[in-house]
Amino acid sequence: MLHTHTRMLVFFIPLFCYAELVSSANNALSTKEGLGTTTLQDQQSNFIINLPHVTTNEVLQQITDTQSTLSKRRIALSKAERKSSFNAKDGAISLIMPGGFLYAAVIKLRHIDIKKQLKKVTEQLNDLNQDLLAFRSTSVNNTLIATATVH
Repeated sequence: MLHTHTRMLVFFIPLFCYAELVSSANNALSTKEGLGTTTLQDQQSNFIINLPHVTTNEVLQQITDTQSTLSKRRIALSKAERKSSFNAKDGAISLIMPGGFLYAAVIKLRHIDIKKQLKKVTEQLNDLNQDLLAFRSTSVNNTLIATATVH
């Protein structure tokens, strides 16, 4: 009886040979049909990508829309943070009810989660404001100038 590795070799060697045969047949067909040059051009065109033309006004509009969305999200999270804070009513419920400490822990964890989300949204909004200032300082004559920075 053959070992597992030997059986795998017996299976994969003919499969590999068949794949090579099909590949060489495809190459022979493409050169016979005169597609050799277009295949080479297709391979080279994969390295060159035409970027869509974007005006400065479009980018500013997208930044402003994102800024508005983040501001609304920050306002909603700040309201939710105020509502979710642990207050005297929650303290009374946690003392009276069985499992009150679990209730207090859930309220506290929910409040901490909302604070983390609010902090993240505020940081994103601050970063966006800084990016907007940098973008406005580099935009000239309604064209987009992209600069690369190495960190």
